[in-house]
Amino acid sequence: MASIDSRLAALAEAIERKRMEQEYPVDELSRSLYNMGQRLSKMDSLEKAALLAEFNRADPLDGTDGLNLSMEDLERFIADYVEV
Repeated sequence: MASIDSRLAALAEAIERKRMEQEYPVDELSRSLYNMGQRLSKMDSLEKAALLAEFNRADPLDGTDGLNLSMEDLERFIADYVEV
């Protein structure tokens, strides 16, 4: 039963999003940021680990340093990003 409820909730959310897009067109940047939030929220632990490794990777040829983030930092970033 929970599966049906969650599917109905997802459908209702999709319908509301489409209605809002028709009434208030969304610019490409806003759409891109929204899609990024959706992707971040659906990441599994392996994808999060890969993203964390990329954030923490330094590239001396580009002159960039790693961010030295922990998994908790990444989880907090994702939670904060998805809330907005």
